Amino acid sequence: MKTLIQLIGYISIIVLIVPSMLYLAGKMELNQVKTTMLIATIVWFAANTILAWHLEDKIMGKNK
Repeated sequence: MKTLIQLIGYISIIVLIVPSMLYLAGKMELNQVKTTMLIATIVWFAANTILAWHLEDKIMGKNK
């Protein structure tokens, strides 16, 4: 589960970078870039929040 969440986080970081490059190359419209990057940001924060909760459980000794 942890590996899957980390993978989702890594993919969302890639999705944050690629649209800006596509916009600069003239391949994407600005509204598409904004929407894509907003969704990727929300996914990234959600994935890292879940990972932080699991890390806090391990630090506090509540390993399940």
